[in-house]
Formats: sequence, structure tokens, C-alpha cells
Amino acid sequence: MLWTAFSNLKSVAVEEITVDDEAVAVAARAVSRQAPCPGCGCTSSRIHGRYHRRLADLAVAGRKVVIDLLVRRFLCGTPGCGRRTFVEQVEGLTERFARRAPVLRRTLERLALALAGREPVDPTSANSLLRLLGKLPDKKLGTVPRVLGVDDFAFKKGHVYGTILMDVETGERVDVLPDRTADTLIAWLRDHPGVEIVCRASAYAEAVRTVCPDATQVADRFHLWKNLCEAVEKCVGEHRKCPAEPAEDTTADTAVVKAGTAADDVLEPMEGLRAIKRRERHAAAHALYDKGVQIEVIAKTLGLDRKTVRRCAHAATPDDASRGTGSRRYGQIHAYSPYLYRRWNEGCTDAARLHAEIVELGYCDSKRTVRRHLQQIRASGKPAPDKPKELTVRKATWLIAAHPDKIDENNALKRKQLLARCPELAAVADCVRAFAQMMTERCGSDLGSWLTRAEHTGLKQLRSLARGLRQDFDAVAAGLTLEWSSGKVEGNVNRVKRIKRDGYGRVGFDLIRRQILLVD
Repeated sequence: MLWTAFSNLKSVAVEEITVDDEAVAVAARAVSRQAPCPGCGCTSSRIHGRYHRRLADLAVAGRKVVIDLLVRRFLCGTPGCGRRTFVEQVEGLTERFARRAPVLRRTLERLALALAGREPVDPTSANSLLRLLGKLPDKKLGTVPRVLGVDDFAFKKGHVYGTILMDVETGERVDVLPDRTADTLIAWLRDHPGVEIVCRASAYAEAVRTVCPDATQVADRFHLWKNLCEAVEKCVGEHRKCPAEPAEDTTADTAVVKAGTAADDVLEPMEGLRAIKRRERHAAAHALYDKGVQIEVIAKTLGLDRKTVRRCAHAATPDDASRGTGSRRYGQIHAYSPYLYRRWNEGCTDAARLHAEIVELGYCDSKRTVRRHLQQIRASGKPAPDKPKELTVRKATWLIAAHPDKIDENNALKRKQLLARCPELAAVADCVRAFAQMMTERCGSDLGSWLTRAEHTGLKQLRSLARGLRQDFDAVAAGLTLEWSSGKVEGNVNRVKRIKRDGYGRVGFDLIRRQILLVD
């Protein structure tokens, strides 16, 4: 039983074990007759002196373990050795300058990686765990991966980004770079030659071409499909009147109820400072973009984010620039509009009360959003309009981009009616179906004909997508042909998000890098 609990004490002589309610104290001494010098490696048996070392070990039965170990200091008699004396080390129990047994240290290192700098439950402090992490050896790269996956991730979304490198064949995490600039990746590739295939985002294309001109670059199929769906959503938004279904005939009684919501009573959109600013920003971005100025230069000139400039430059109107999954147009408040309008026309105009009612129905946004949503109706003094029966832009986009096997009969009928009402969206659906077939069957050789087909639709959104794909034609064709993709890299990017949440904003680059590379 003793050696089961204290297996690391087999090479020493245990003289006494004291147990109380809080701790287990073990008195032991080293028994070897000689020890190797850490300087020259020669063995010495000349004893210079003795002293006691106190070591912490793994807890036993809920009690902390303290080992009082008597060790000896030996004299080194080798001429020319820089050490006059040295202390013997017991294998599996002691290390130079260490106050913890190796098994306890390794356990605390794993605990530190899991806690990401948070305060542990046991008496060991968070700072002690962070110091242990700082002493961990860096991960050494053995063989340079033949298929390298490269993608960026956010330390602070929209501000600070890093780069993760992976071996796509084995799924092993290779390295983490402190930024996502081309220069940093170029330096890494020059230090690690031998990469043959690179699965990457478009931002890293130039860096790979600079160092590895013969390497095959592969665009990720997930992002290709995502970009296509975003273009489809913009096309649906451009033809947003087409998703509206034909109005059903109403009876006389219904007409009486809806007497106050005639077509001439439909509320006109209110022009505000935000709309004016959006229109001016769109005009300024378009003025520079039409002259051939690059997106990054426009962003620096106007003091805007690159994504904002790109959205404005690729949008035909200011309203198109604001249309997206994060805009107010698609907020969840609109799902509750019919209920809010009905209650408003019944006489309930208290935004706080209406908010409380829709919270019970599943709404989880603020009272301010409800108040702002009803502001136009309150200012007009007219009854709330009837919300027309229509497909939302998001639902119409899903009907066009979804796999036919995932659409039931009801939605299939809605899709058929939608495409029958709008020939432009029917052309978009044909392009989506052709691209999906090309992607699933790995027919990258058909990419050129598909791009021509998308450009001939006459839709600006598809032409813009085709223009971007032509600029990266070889990588896109390889992504639609080869078996390799950035799926494993994307999975680890999601894993990084979980690591950041565990750290609650306290993790720096060194800590998060170790967690990414070392934690399984």
C-alpha cells in the first residue's frame, strides 16, 4: 500500500510517515553512494555535506503531502570542471531548484492549461500556474507538413488577429503566429521549406506565392459556398418585392377591421442622421472605388473599417450597403411585428408592456428595440399597418441555396412560386445548383464556364463574386477538385474561441499559443 501511494519514493529510504487531519509528512533520505556531476558528467563519491529539502507531492486521501528529504552534496574532483560541489538528484522525485515532485508539477501544468490562468480551487495560486506555463518547453516541429493549412483567428475581433498553422494530413497543430500579416507568414515559410500544398484564405495568397511559387494553393470550399450564399442573399434583397406572395381576398368584415390600414396610410420611412451618414459614406467610398483605388487605401483615407468600405463599394445603393445578417432589417423584432401591430391597433401602446408580452413568446432583446421599432407608428398618429404575407429575405435565400432533399413539400411549393414570380432569382437558383453540383462532384474544370454563366445573368452581385473568383482562379479550381480543404483548420479556429472564453480576456499571446499547441 505504501508504494502504491508513494511510487516515487522507491529509490529513497523512508524513515517516518506522520499523518494528521490536513497533511501527510514523509521523512526520507537518499541512499545512493555516488552521483554524476551535472557539469562534466563524471561520477563522484566524495561527500561534502548534507541538507534537507522540502518537496510537495500529489495529495493522498484529500491530504496534501510534504516530503522532508535528506540529500547530500558531493565534491567534483575532475580537473577543469567548473563545479566544485553539486547536489545529488533522485530520479522521479527531485529536480534542480524545484520544490515540487515531477508528477505534481506535470499535474499542475495540465491544470494550468485547462484553467487558462483562472484561480484554481486548491491553495496553488493563479500566478504560480502561469509561471509553470511560462517554463513549458516550446513545441518543436519535426517534419515540415506536406499539406499546410493556414487561417486567421481573432484575439480581439475586429482589432487584433493571429494565424494558426496546421498539418492538414495529420490534423496536428504546427504553430501559431502573432499576427496575420504576409511578412510573418513569409518568414515562417522561409524557415520551414518543403510545403507542397497550402489550404489558405485569400489574404495569404501573395505570401505563399512569394516563398513557395511551385506550391499548389487550395481555396476552402466552405468559404466558397459561404460567399455564394452571401451573394444570393444580396440578390434576393435587390429583388425583395418578389418574395411577397399574392394577397388573399378579404371579406367585407375583414375590410371593416382593416379600414384604417389602407395603402395611402402605409408609413413612409423616416429620414434620420444615420441614414444621411450612410448615404454620404456610400457615395464617398464609391467615388474612390470607381477610380480604381484599393479597398485598404479607401479605408485609411475615410477612416473606416475595410469590411465597411468593401460593403459600400460592392453595394449599388446605400440601402444595399446596410442590408445584411447583422442589420436592423433582419433583427428578431420583425418576427414579432404582426403581434405588436395587432396589439397596437387594439389600443395597447405602452412599449414596456408590449415588451413584457413578447418576452413571454420568446423575444430576448431590449425594451429600447421595441420602443424604437414602434417609434414611426407613434410619430405618424396612424394605425399600425398590416404586415404583408411574404417570405423574408433570409427564408427566400435558404429556399434557393438549400439542398433539395432538405426542403419539404410546403417549402418546395414556395420555392417554385418564388422562382416563377422572379426570372432573375430563377437564374440565381440555376447558378447555385450548378455550383453545388460542381463542388460535390469535384468538377473544378467546369469553373470557367460557371463564371461565364454567372456573369451573363446580369446581376451585379454574381458578377462581383465571379470577378473575385477569377482573381484567385487556380486556387478556387484546386479547391473544387482536390480532396484537401481547410476544414480541420476551421475546427481549430472554433477551438480557439473556446480557449478565449475560458480565459475571460486574461490570456496573452504566449499563454494562448501554448494552449492551442499543447492542450488536447
